[in-house]
Amino acid sequence: MTERLQDVTARIDNTRQLGGIVNSMRALAAVRVQQARKALPAVEAYSDTVRQALLRVIALQPDTERSPDGNGQGKAGLILFCAEQGFAGLFSEHMLDAVQDSEKGGIFLIGTRGAAIARSREVSPVWTAAAAQHPAAIPDLAATIANEICRKVLAGELSTVATVFCHWHPGQGAVIVREMLFPLDPALLKAASAGPPPLLNLPPEKLMTDLTADYLFSRLCQAALHSFAAENEARSERMTAAHQEIERRLQDLEQRRRMVRQDDITSEIIELVSGPTLARLKRFSGGAGE
Repeated sequence: MTERLQDVTARIDNTRQLGGIVNSMRALAAVRVQQARKALPAVEAYSDTVRQALLRVIALQPDTERSPDGNGQGKAGLILFCAEQGFAGLFSEHMLDAVQDSEKGGIFLIGTRGAAIARSREVSPVWTAAAAQHPAAIPDLAATIANEICRKVLAGELSTVATVFCHWHPGQGAVIVREMLFPLDPALLKAASAGPPPLLNLPPEKLMTDLTADYLFSRLCQAALHSFAAENEARSERMTAAHQEIERRLQDLEQRRRMVRQDDITSEIIELVSGPTLARLKRFSGGAGE
């Protein structure tokens, strides 16, 4: 019985250590979610400012020059934001499920864990990059993606580019968002400009090109930040479920340990009680034989 009690105690210790790891991961995910939420208003404000500037410059362009359509000869590119690390449930699987069969030949996949899952599904991205693990790293990631996309668009390898990312809505959960990046959204091109015509120090065509690049960069920053927050929300949710399961197991193990300890105590009492009784029985048996 003593060995059984030691086994149960060892299982309790191991479970508590695992619980400490799970709680650390849950706390880290919660911190990252808060960091993303604090950074999001600034990114959205930047994107809106660039959008408003782009609207005012678009108004100066002739209608025939407003839509920078692709040449139609390249493929369709899809920037897919998946998980960078594990323990995020089915986050990456859901993102890959959102990809249509016709788009699987032009995936630019962001996220190391997502890339591994894609390979297990025999999906081969044309380009991969590690996702940001901190909001401060998102601008560099967005710039890297934008440079790669622009290079392929200018080379005629891509005619359209869309992005697919996860947006976590508080109280509603995850929503997969699909957004067209290139050519620019027709709704954006048709929107009315706000305010008087701008004073320009650059040719309108050059300014239009620069603002378009800035706008795409801002949209990539938003997509990466939303994906970062959603991945950590999913991880926090999974770690919370794991924490609850560990607590349930600890309760079961503690109850088991009490039962084993009670069995040990009962056995010792029986041995203590039965010892003198057996001695008396032996003496009685010996006396009766005489």
